[in-house]
Amino acid sequence: MSMPSENVIHIKLDYMEALKAKRNILSSELGSLKVEKRIERYRMARMEELMLKFKAYGKIKELKSNIRKLQGFLPNPKIPKIIKKEEALREKFERRRGAEEEAEVEKKEAYGEKDIESQLGEIQRRLARLQRENI
Repeated sequence: MSMPSENVIHIKLDYMEALKAKRNILSSELGSLKVEKRIERYRMARMEELMLKFKAYGKIKELKSNIRKLQGFLPNPKIPKIIKKEEALREKFERRRGAEEEAEVEKKEAYGEKDIESQLGEIQRRLARLQRENI
């Protein structure tokens, strides 16, 4: 079988153009390798981060278990009704304030005014609220 004829185009480059083209290709390869190296470092850092998070999660679970055991050993004191009422009012106030803060954040999100600092603040508020509710 004969191969179909292809249109072959030859381009003539002088020595300086060829040298420049070769430098550009090598420069591109070097850039690609640097990017690949950074990606690999990122992957390794991410894996390390995930392993540390997993360990922290285990430690938190263990700590929660120990706190529950400790609470089982401690006597339950009798709390006067007046203090219970004050705590209930305080919790109600905090829930209301949390709802107002969430509404404010949602309002900002609707207008596209949420930047990184406000996102961090919101996450910290949510974590604090969750921590108060769980403990």
